[in-house]
Amino acid sequence: MKNQKYLYKGRDFIKLRKTVGKLLIATLFSIALLFFSSIHPVFALDWSDNEWTNCPKTIEGTWVSEKTNPVNNKNLNVRRNTISITQKDNVLASGTAFEKKGSFFEMVLQSIENGKDTYFKIRPHLVQSNPGNNNKSDCWIKVFQFNSQAHAKFDKYSNWDIYQLKPD
Repeated sequence: MKNQKYLYKGRDFIKLRKTVGKLLIATLFSIALLFFSSIHPVFALDWSDNEWTNCPKTIEGTWVSEKTNPVNNKNLNVRRNTISITQKDNVLASGTAFEKKGSFFEMVLQSIENGKDTYFKIRPHLVQSNPGNNNKSDCWIKVFQFNSQAHAKFDKYSNWDIYQLKPD
């Protein structure tokens, strides 16, 4: 019986598999390179940004919690020397000083209920312009809550909330 001639010999299949494997790896690497090269870092809104121009340069004022449930609605009241968080006219925490560090305002408030210190960092969050009025914007801040000063140092927040500036 005559030997059959095969289209591909065993060695040719090995070369074909290696070539397909190399093409697959090159394609995956190219896709990953395109994906990672298209990512740009995004920086948080700062107190001096143009988007924040119609909003206060400090955190002074009354800020209302974003939560829509009126029962849990909190107010953050910041005056020159007094800071307090209230809920239904009950003071939850209060403090007397805050300082600006970078893009954050940092403060320590003492809980009225248990006397425990709670650390807070506040930064601008969003600005939503009113279409009819260029001089008026809805200003939002994000308030991060920390259990300890060490957690605040490394931004290990335990809770956060968003507050809107209450119109006067």
